[in-house]
Amino acid sequence: MAVPKDYSRHVALGAMLTITPMRSTLVICITAPFILLLGVSAQPPRPPATASQGNEFAIVIRPFLQSYCVKCHGAEKQQAKLRLDTLPDSFADPAVKSKWAEVVNAINGSQMPPTGERQPSVDAAGKITDWISTELGRAEIAKRAAHVVLRRLNRAEYDNTIRDLVGVDFHPADRFPEDPSAGGFDNIGQALTVSPLHVETYYAAARQILDRALVEGNQPPVLKWHFEPEENNLGMDRLRVKRDGQGILLNRGANPVENGFTVIHHESWDKVIDFRGFTVPYEGDYIIRFRAAGRTPTREQVVASASRILKQRYDEEMASNPNGKIYHEVQMQEDLNHFRTHRSYGYGPPRIKVVQNLGGTPHVVAEMDIAAPEASPQVYEIQVHFTKQEAGVELHYAYDIPRYLENFWMQGKEEFARPELLVDWVELEGPIYPSWPPPSHRRLLPPTVDGSSRSDIETARNALRELMTRAYRRPITQQEVEAKVALFSRLRADKPSFIEAIKAPMAAVLSSPNFLFLAEPVRSAGGSEKLTGYELASRLSYFLWSSMPDEELFRLAASGQLTKPEVLSSQVTRMVADPKSESFVMNFAGQWLGLRRVGANPPAENLYPDYDRHLEISIVRESEGFFSEILHHDVDARNLIKSDFVTINERLARFYGLQGVKGDAIRRVPAPPDSHRGGLVTQASIQTITSNGTRTSPVTRGVWVLRTLLGQDPGLPIANVGEIATKVPGIDKATVRQRLQIHRQNPSCARCHDKIDPLGFAMENYNACGEWREREGHGYNGRIEKDDPVIDTSSTMPDGTEIHGVEGLQAQLLKHQDLFLNTLASQMTTYALGRELGFSDRPAVLASVSAMKQHGYTLKSLITAIVTSSQFTSR
Repeated sequence: MAVPKDYSRHVALGAMLTITPMRSTLVICITAPFILLLGVSAQPPRPPATASQGNEFAIVIRPFLQSYCVKCHGAEKQQAKLRLDTLPDSFADPAVKSKWAEVVNAINGSQMPPTGERQPSVDAAGKITDWISTELGRAEIAKRAAHVVLRRLNRAEYDNTIRDLVGVDFHPADRFPEDPSAGGFDNIGQALTVSPLHVETYYAAARQILDRALVEGNQPPVLKWHFEPEENNLGMDRLRVKRDGQGILLNRGANPVENGFTVIHHESWDKVIDFRGFTVPYEGDYIIRFRAAGRTPTREQVVASASRILKQRYDEEMASNPNGKIYHEVQMQEDLNHFRTHRSYGYGPPRIKVVQNLGGTPHVVAEMDIAAPEASPQVYEIQVHFTKQEAGVELHYAYDIPRYLENFWMQGKEEFARPELLVDWVELEGPIYPSWPPPSHRRLLPPTVDGSSRSDIETARNALRELMTRAYRRPITQQEVEAKVALFSRLRADKPSFIEAIKAPMAAVLSSPNFLFLAEPVRSAGGSEKLTGYELASRLSYFLWSSMPDEELFRLAASGQLTKPEVLSSQVTRMVADPKSESFVMNFAGQWLGLRRVGANPPAENLYPDYDRHLEISIVRESEGFFSEILHHDVDARNLIKSDFVTINERLARFYGLQGVKGDAIRRVPAPPDSHRGGLVTQASIQTITSNGTRTSPVTRGVWVLRTLLGQDPGLPIANVGEIATKVPGIDKATVRQRLQIHRQNPSCARCHDKIDPLGFAMENYNACGEWREREGHGYNGRIEKDDPVIDTSSTMPDGTEIHGVEGLQAQLLKHQDLFLNTLASQMTTYALGRELGFSDRPAVLASVSAMKQHGYTLKSLITAIVTSSQFTSR
């Protein structure tokens, strides 16, 4: 039978699951062969329906409802559309189950019975919530036992897995559809649906991966092009230099040359150094290399330069209006004082942005400080992948100075002292290979299976067995191997080489559900069952590394040792210490804290000129570095609430007003007592994502604290309340606090705002980009004037507790640290399991917190407790 040219593509696409979303449930349609392939029962056993135990419902629960609930939720009234006198005690029905969940949450939250009504005893309330929670838990366990969840790799996990499996690192998942989020995370199995677009992109990505990983023939010759920007003395875009027969446009921009350096004073369209209009002869990884230094003026030099420019303006104004001398002098002194006192002029080193233009698409490949002095320039290198498309490389000046009324008009003047970037030369070298064939090639076709004495079929069989075992993260069957060998055999005669033929079955492996999904199939009827060593290895590695297991985890899985608690504990220690655990920091902390939202609605430039690209990058790195410091150095996790240290770089030190920090690397620095820094709620990333771009939002900040740190849902806002009327007298000069007080005059609004607003008011000293302030500015573009209102950060919680400022908020959070620890444990367990938690998981969460308390409140002890729990080691 003739084999179609795109046969391998049809095989790969045919092997895919057909998955369609229906409401919030993942509906999985799979063919019988695929069910057998995964070992999943075609018809999972249906457990018996959950039922009440004994007569407890009739003897205890029903009388409680009659005494305390039916008055408002009975036959005559059904407040919140909830009726309890006829609510059945069966929890198999999702609608009934959700109503019982409302009841237990209301009682646990002391929201019901409402104030003024007869209240049950603590013992009686405890009995009913325990009973409901137990029944809800049984229903959840029964449902999980009857359903198989195949969790797809999300984009971060896919990229990391390809890196560790194949040995190429180029992020093909950037082109995949966005991963949906559920429960606050994008690794929740039921939300990770698969669309036809996924099917197409997975196969296309697999071919790209293999084209990069596998090579043929001799190592390509290495080109090395050297460019001296000052070669171009003809002006912009007028010089083509010859390199390997190509006429490459070399542009030094409108920049002067001093002592052999091209000097860039500020960012401008005509200040860019670039070489472009070339194509590389071989696709591959290349090194962009440049030699550079920087000049950083002192405060005295800044003031002197500003004084000269201001004096020139003064002379011009005096010439045109001599009668305004007194006003011109006052203006000059006020402006000069700005340069003497503002923190922006305690400059750091100049900064460079390197842009690769490939096929007409620009891409920033690096941003970095250039701290080398002019007397000792340094060589900087960036590794970038080039295809055979037309390309270019650009060097941009990237040091931003906030644009104020006093300086915006002079920043582009060459005589104004600011950090200057000095570029000596630029090079392009490549393609670069650490060895030939490259490591990725040897990983897919190791020498043990690539010997010339073997037949093509035998070589392919051994190579595919090696790849499939690691890609599927479990032992494979001979039948699975032979299916891929058969594909290779059919294609070999039509392909020009062994390499081209082996790419087809390998692409099928990388497009297979066995690779793309973390499957934990049902092996027997009944409830939960223990995971195999291989399934546990995958759970563990995707939890802590967002990637596949390494050789040690595979070895422990094969020997059966990994299922032992003491072995799991030792693996947690090893894996947390591994650099790959930074993926856990980025993906768990980044989503839990909301760091991925930084920059989505940035502070308005005219209102918050201190906020720039470098600051935006730095505030995210601060929060990630803070979590990493606590994780990797076994610091008490309660430091997340309040700490006596910060994790900052030089850019953030300038912004926070802290002294003695040099360099762009994030590091731990003591926080002075009067710095108002230390702990998550003091970090600019949190203040930024809880503001709206033009002003702070105490409501959003309060909700963030309630949800993120205390695990409490403040509820939905009242419908159709709207914004505060703009015609309220004096509203244009009202503080944010005063605006909210107007809003809270509505009793329906006050009910929720009474518990939200105090938390947000406590953080009002931080503006919308996280800068500390004492007054709320109502001047031009939000400038703070001397008569502007002093910020009032005091407030009273519903229980009467008074809070004063961020320190008072932190004290209140530490007072309720168990709520915080339970929330942290719940969030981490959700992320670890890849599913949303339910009532049946509450005991495990509490047990994890208890274990954490016994071991110094460290994140590592919490991780260990989660990993050794029955929830993690069972399906």
